Amino acid sequence: MNLSPAAIQFAACAAIAMGAASFYLGAQNQRWLSRPLPALWSGLPGAALLLFGVFLWSQVVQLSTAIFAALVFIMLLFIAFPCLGALRTFIRNAP
Repeated sequence: MNLSPAAIQFAACAAIAMGAASFYLGAQNQRWLSRPLPALWSGLPGAALLLFGVFLWSQVVQLSTAIFAALVFIMLLFIAFPCLGALRTFIRNAP
């Protein structure tokens, strides 16, 4: 089955987003769940998904570009996730 480069890039972004979310949900200061997930059980799948996302991106672009793009996307997500958690708390506590 041949996938288009756009489909591969979308799958890579989805894998990286799920991996970053898995890492975030295992952090002690996360604000999405009432208690964080166990670090080992959220970190291993998170790392696997991040590596899978880089692998997928490397099928479309060079490996160095895939690593750079993945790191930039992860930084963006690690900024957005706490903001989304704060927005969730703000909406929940609104009168």
